[in-house]
This record gives sequence, structure tokens and C-alpha cells, in this order.
Amino acid sequence: MSVESDRAHTAFATFLEVQFPLVSDFNRQVVRQFGIDYTPDEPFSGWWGMSRRSVFVLDRNATVRYAWITNDPLVAPDVEAVIAAVSALGSG
Repeated sequence: MSVESDRAHTAFATFLEVQFPLVSDFNRQVVRQFGIDYTPDEPFSGWWGMSRRSVFVLDRNATVRYAWITNDPLVAPDVEAVIAAVSALGSG
């Protein structure tokens, strides 16, 4: 989930050949609901209005089956764990 534009997400997905939808929250409504938006009083105050680096995998019923969130924008998710979470959707 990111506050980047849908065009940025399309370019990113095309570059990586991603076969599933990515969520763009350009108006920052969802990131606030998920509690992943940086606020002015946080350690990364220069990132105010941006979303924390995070990965959510939802099933067909929009139930969160996997969530990964970091407070450090320089930390990347464990890609293998994300792939495993997505793969598990097909077996459940």
C-alpha cells in the first residue's frame, strides 16, 4: 500500500511483471485507517503524510491474511514471506 499515484504503481507492476493489483492511496484515506501514515510528531517527521513501508495480503473477502509494517523506511520486507502468503491464498 502506498500513497504513490496509480500511474507510479502501474509502472512499478509492469517493471516487476506483477500479476496482482497494487493499492494506491493517493488521497491518504486508507493509510490513516490502517494506522500506517507518518504523523508530524514521529521520528521520521520529514515523511509526514507518507505511508510506512508495509505489505498487506488480503483474501477474496478482503480479510487481511498477512501484514508487514516497518517504522524504518529503509527496511525492506521479506519477499519470500510475502510470496508464501500470496501462495497460501491459493491453497485455502
